Amino acid sequence: MPTRSALVVTGALVMALAGGIALGAGVLDGAEPEPASAARVAPQETPADTAARAVADAYRAGLGETPLAGTLTGSSVSVVTLPGADTTTVDRVTATLTSAGATVVGTLALTDRMVDPADRQFVVGVAEQSLADVKDTPTDGLGNYEIVGAALGRAIAAKETTPPDAPAQTVVSALGEAGLLTTEKAPASRAQLTVVVTGEDGDYSGGRGELVATLAAGIDAAGVGTVVAGPVGSGSAEGAVEAVRASAAAETVTTVDVVDVPFGDIVLVTALQKERAGTAGHYGTAGAADGAVPPAA
Repeated sequence: MPTRSALVVTGALVMALAGGIALGAGVLDGAEPEPASAARVAPQETPADTAARAVADAYRAGLGETPLAGTLTGSSVSVVTLPGADTTTVDRVTATLTSAGATVVGTLALTDRMVDPADRQFVVGVAEQSLADVKDTPTDGLGNYEIVGAALGRAIAAKETTPPDAPAQTVVSALGEAGLLTTEKAPASRAQLTVVVTGEDGDYSGGRGELVATLAAGIDAAGVGTVVAGPVGSGSAEGAVEAVRASAAAETVTTVDVVDVPFGDIVLVTALQKERAGTAGHYGTAGAADGAVPPAA
């Protein structure tokens, strides 16, 4: 274990046990927030969605890979997976990005502990200490998990494709040694774009969803754009996509909840193109505010 990351993890554990981290109101100080779905009715698949699938099946089958080729050429992408993300979904997203010409520079998997409100003090402590000497990522004025989002963003995202410097490596190492993430593919660069992949399983309707939305916003702020993407079920009341859509992060973070269906690859790539141009949106099933597919440029 690198000396710096070992000290970060040890120090955070002591602080968490001692209750030495001052936390703000809401889920991050122990109070359970209202579920995201309480204020917003979660989408349900409609007959129109079912019909659209059939049309998409036929149309997509005739398109082949042509619509994707080269559309993300020159863009670097980090892939981050949430607990419950299916390997098949992750592989499909990665293949889609590669087909579009993007360079997938790394893949990190967040653990259950990272998004568990019960571990908030420890998680915030690790992130805060890993950024202690990083001059370009101040944490003053940031709330609890905003610090974690800033740390993760500093580690994997940037406005331009950038080699991972010492601070980026320290953050990844510290979070890994703390059991908060695993490295599926070590980041070769800090990427312009990030795709956060979720699954159908896992309850993100309460505190966990709030944390995921905050993390996504932090990554988005550090880079050019972030898309939270998953299968159709991720847009349901307990899904991570729905949690982001119902949060303040929806203003800047894009969501897609159809990566498991025909045409889903085109929706994802087009959404990333929009994010790269500075426009966030929410696409997929009937619950997506901006329609099934991003509008043509």
